[in-house]
Amino acid sequence: MMNDWSDGVEIRNYMIVRRPDSRNFFDLLASMLFLLMIAGALTGYVWTRCRIVALGYEVQKCEETEQALTRIEKNLIVEEEFLKNPERIDHIARNELAMAPLGPYQRIAPGFSELEARPATLALVNTQPASVQPRRPSVNNN
Repeated sequence: MMNDWSDGVEIRNYMIVRRPDSRNFFDLLASMLFLLMIAGALTGYVWTRCRIVALGYEVQKCEETEQALTRIEKNLIVEEEFLKNPERIDHIARNELAMAPLGPYQRIAPGFSELEARPATLALVNTQPASVQPRRPSVNNN
């Protein structure tokens, strides 16, 4: 036997009224607060991990820069030692600048007048014996 449910008397519930239920509201509020706390914790965790990764890349970049600067420093030290080499300076002076060492007749010995022009005083530190203390000037308050 088949029943046709579409035929028949419609039953309407006119007495049902929608009223807010405070218990459902507090359950919804607690659920939303719980989800917000979880979302905040996850957001904080992801942000922290992103910062750690960014700082790792920055540290790696700084280490690469330090290594490059160390290589440049070593190269500059080697170049400085090469440029300071007396044999190299002598070679450039003789070949490129066409210079020659001074002969004995080209040297000029300093005379006594040049020596006397220099100050003859020496800087002497603490020339008094250790037992003698220097006197301080006394101040009179009269």
